[in-house]
Amino acid sequence: MDWLWPLYMPYVDREFGRAGSAVSGSTVPEAFLNTLAASTATLFVMEPMGDTIRFRGLGRWELSEVPPLLTDPNAFISDRFGGGKYKINFHHHQTFVCTHNFRTWGDEKWRQMEEVEFE
Repeated sequence: MDWLWPLYMPYVDREFGRAGSAVSGSTVPEAFLNTLAASTATLFVMEPMGDTIRFRGLGRWELSEVPPLLTDPNAFISDRFGGGKYKINFHHHQTFVCTHNFRTWGDEKWRQMEEVEFE
């Protein structure tokens, strides 16, 4: 989960600033964990299409439902979806927080899966 803090830090700082208080000391871990508890992760695979790529939806989860994603995202992705280039978008409630790209190796299991459409 340590890999998520640098991604979430600007968002947590910004949200505390809007609330009129600075993130400091003991409030930082609490604010981060509260934000994660109300966050979702949306996974896309970068599917080559001619001279470009398209983002094919594979799943969306509440972060509290997928501890393996938090502890070892590469294993989570490769075990379920196989090799490929992936992008995960993180949202806190409806607000975009950040995105992160991953590269995994192995059979492209995702090719046999149905695309998940997101609104």
